[in-house]
Amino acid sequence: MHAAKKLWLSFDEWNVWYRNTSGDGNKQAAPHLLEEVYNLEDALLVGGFINTLIRNSDRVKAACLAQLINVIAPIMTNATGFYRQTIYYPYAWALQYAHGAALNVVVESPTYEIAPPASASNHGGSASEAVPYVDVSGMFDKATGQFSVFLFNRDLANAREAELLWEDAAPSRVLDSFTLTGNDLKAHNGFDAPQNVAPKPFDKPTTSNHRTRLELPARSYTIIQFAV
Repeated sequence: MHAAKKLWLSFDEWNVWYRNTSGDGNKQAAPHLLEEVYNLEDALLVGGFINTLIRNSDRVKAACLAQLINVIAPIMTNATGFYRQTIYYPYAWALQYAHGAALNVVVESPTYEIAPPASASNHGGSASEAVPYVDVSGMFDKATGQFSVFLFNRDLANAREAELLWEDAAPSRVLDSFTLTGNDLKAHNGFDAPQNVAPKPFDKPTTSNHRTRLELPARSYTIIQFAV
């Protein structure tokens, strides 16, 4: 029997958290707790999370980052200032550019194999899984006539060529384009190097005959905003 009521999902308190797990403040006032230092690897993972949330936004109506300041957070502060952690940028892009309705994106990409987690055998699963190198989500804001496309290249060694095929209205120009990438997955920001990992301008691709061709850097997360 099927119920007429449709249930929405809230994906609450999501983030990357795996290094700093000590939560004992020893009864201090404002102790330093769970202050993760995020690197490029973590930022790419957050970009992948955002793509997944966008693609499932027909059901996921709220998706709240766990914390915003200091505690497993994209912004770190001290008595004299602040800096943006690596994970700040894909999250900020989602807030700035992911407006409107999610596009129905069909992705065709070469894949690579990943082994199942150790716990999979306990639940009857043991086969490896094919994962696409290129992961994409997109939004269209009808009020402004703007498309926002988020592209994640999981390939750690190679750039990947991508082609966007627009089946409906094609964009006429690019408004903004940035990418987050680097040579060292473990690189991170800090008070002494706040821009060690930061977005770089991405060459604005052109669109012709409903096709947009571009090359995604290895290990990168990229945002391109188009105008119709």
